[in-house]
Amino acid sequence: MISSDYYDKLFHKIYLEAGLDRSPLLEGALERLKNLPVNIVRSKEDIPEEDLNRHSLFICGPKGETVTRCPGSKGHLCCNYLTVDLYLGCPLGCAYCIMKSYLNFSPVTVYLDPEPAISRIAEIARRNPDREVRVGTGELGDSLLLDPLFELSRIFIRSLAHYPNLYLEFKTKTHLVDHLLDLENKGNTIIGFSLNPQPVISAYEGITSSLGRRLEAARKAAESGYHISLHFDPIILVDDWEELYTGLVEKLAGIPEERIAWISLGTIRYTPALKEKLGRQDFLLEEFVPCRDGKYRYLQKIRSEIYRKIARKLAALFSARIYLCMESSEVWKNVFGKNPAEISGVRDIFKEVRNGGSEHEKS
Repeated sequence: MISSDYYDKLFHKIYLEAGLDRSPLLEGALERLKNLPVNIVRSKEDIPEEDLNRHSLFICGPKGETVTRCPGSKGHLCCNYLTVDLYLGCPLGCAYCIMKSYLNFSPVTVYLDPEPAISRIAEIARRNPDREVRVGTGELGDSLLLDPLFELSRIFIRSLAHYPNLYLEFKTKTHLVDHLLDLENKGNTIIGFSLNPQPVISAYEGITSSLGRRLEAARKAAESGYHISLHFDPIILVDDWEELYTGLVEKLAGIPEERIAWISLGTIRYTPALKEKLGRQDFLLEEFVPCRDGKYRYLQKIRSEIYRKIARKLAALFSARIYLCMESSEVWKNVFGKNPAEISGVRDIFKEVRNGGSEHEKS
């Protein structure tokens, strides 16, 4: 288990929602965070303005919909991923973080009761016995950064491992997998690692784990029986990018090929609101163009070249499914010669599940 000193440096205060059940989950987390002051509040609105930042931790019960669809991007192909918010916000400090555009003044939030989301995911899995149901917990916060404290992922894995069509993915930029290795029935659980070359990590990814530690964790997770996913996202056009990213692919050779569920590629993209928050970043000096979803991306020709070269290198090493994240049909055709619906294996990832998002969504 990672030392509590690690979290003492990340957080300054804890805010606890009044009336929250003093469950073993909560008591265990508070014991691990015993050096931090705990304040009871009725809601997030009662947290003082000076503490509405990433160094405050707010622990509460579930709010609103428990399972939603990835919002996708207008004019771009979406893989119809389903998302669960366990941890909202992130203190890791990546320079390009999309959450800066809409979560900048929020505390890092933990939704402590996993049962509503587990019940909803189980329902969706039962409704789609003929389809791969892909659910992830890392849309709005790192899936594993706080997990050694709260151990929510263990509950999800134990509760959902017996659904053969369910692929539950925990995405991370950390190496924090040790608390999950001893689970006997892992089902189709996937530990997903966001990857970049070490110079990119050092320059833009704050206090995330080093590339070496992430790859070591990926190998440990694979050897213990987990599936692995690899996410080259965001790819950043730096000097010597081709050498750096192909070198990164070569470092993956020790991961068992049969344990890799899928690999995604996506170049850096940002909204106008995010650009205002980013300030002066050298990666913004490249030429970006507005796309149909309102986000700025590299020129289509450049993105296509980046994807082709990295995908070719990956395909030479692994037979795993490779897909593009939030890309246009034109770029898919430039890179693979066809759209995902025409690619064996990949089409299963992009197939929409029935009744997969809102509780009120039609089947």
